[in-house]
Amino acid sequence: MNTSNYIAVIADDLTGANDTALQFFLKGAKTQVAFGEDISIDESLQTEVFAMSTESRNSDAKTACEKVLNASENILKKYNFEHIYKKIDSVIRGNIAIEIMTLLNSLELDAAVIFPAFPSEGRTTIGGFQLLKGIPLQRTEVSRDPAFPITESNILNILKSQLDEDKANIVDLIPLDIIMKGAGPILMKLNDLISKGVKLVVADAVSTTDLEQIALAINKSGYKILPSGSAGAAQALSNIWHPSVNEDNEDITLPRLPKLVVSGSATDLTASQIKRLQENDSIENTYFIPIKPENIFSNDIEEISERILNNLVKENTVVIHSSELIENNEELSALLLEKELSKEIFISGICNYLANVTQRVLSQTKAILITVGGETSYKCLQAIESKNIQIKDTVAPAIPLGIDHKGQYIVTKSGNLGTQNTLIEIIKYFEQDK
Repeated sequence: MNTSNYIAVIADDLTGANDTALQFFLKGAKTQVAFGEDISIDESLQTEVFAMSTESRNSDAKTACEKVLNASENILKKYNFEHIYKKIDSVIRGNIAIEIMTLLNSLELDAAVIFPAFPSEGRTTIGGFQLLKGIPLQRTEVSRDPAFPITESNILNILKSQLDEDKANIVDLIPLDIIMKGAGPILMKLNDLISKGVKLVVADAVSTTDLEQIALAINKSGYKILPSGSAGAAQALSNIWHPSVNEDNEDITLPRLPKLVVSGSATDLTASQIKRLQENDSIENTYFIPIKPENIFSNDIEEISERILNNLVKENTVVIHSSELIENNEELSALLLEKELSKEIFISGICNYLANVTQRVLSQTKAILITVGGETSYKCLQAIESKNIQIKDTVAPAIPLGIDHKGQYIVTKSGNLGTQNTLIEIIKYFEQDK
């Protein structure tokens, strides 16, 4: 990789890196995704898009800055990327302002355009407020996120809260009335804001067309701009950065293997997806193993692993999940009070436990690994020593199929992504003949 015809994606969690890389894959680009403490590019792979996860979403501000700066200095500045995209969470979790400002300074860029709307997934931005299916974030379940609760829906206020007080004037908005007029007026407003010293430009958007017009304006600006947003915004940029669609994507021959679904996600959506899968009569031979508090506290990895291995045969599906544990909120809160543990630490403990179980199981048998939740996905893949995943297909909207360097088939899904039927769609994908 020593020429400039390459695109880099830098995300703060693994599922974000994957679902964003998928947008470029769908335009025919060959992609790889890397993550972990020592991110590196596998130069033996034919790659046009390189996505990386710094795993900094739940880090403190100082650590997040260090992780992003390390990636910038050792990857982004080392290779001659033509385009760089900063993926952020569409429900505005993470050290967004800190990470973007770190990149602007390191890469000597003029400003960032932040457009986190993802209309096809119900995320829109109006007046700088981020809405989830029309409801302000602080009134949705993301306000109860154990690791990063969102108590503010105004993106500008969120960004300003992560900056020093004297930096408040570097944040501004391109409102919806300008966005709706198209790329020309957007470009005029964008250039005007940057000329006045604005570094973080938030852009409203309520439709895919809005995202496309913002992308066009970014591309036409004479300033050096860092686009930053959702997988939806990446999809809009892919039309410009990689416009030629490869009609001859290689056919995928899916392996006839059992499926291991590992979910440590704490979202209501994930719980409903698991419940809908459990109630579905069209998918046979599916076994569910709900994690209980005693499993975590006693760390009984061997017993749970044996239960999984006994059922993980032929083309069966085994689902190990924490949804029932998290659903019993009052009971769990009382237990954590007794154990003197925070919910955040306990959720992280669940992910560690699931990662250890996954490692033990996959060291003894082959299976397709399907992980749900950003931290769960990262820790599970770290436990089985996966590296540099290549995106090979789309399993469901914004959900990719990847293969790692050992030939392990991997699907990662964000806990906040999809509909109630998404897990059903994922399982049915592997039941089709391709």
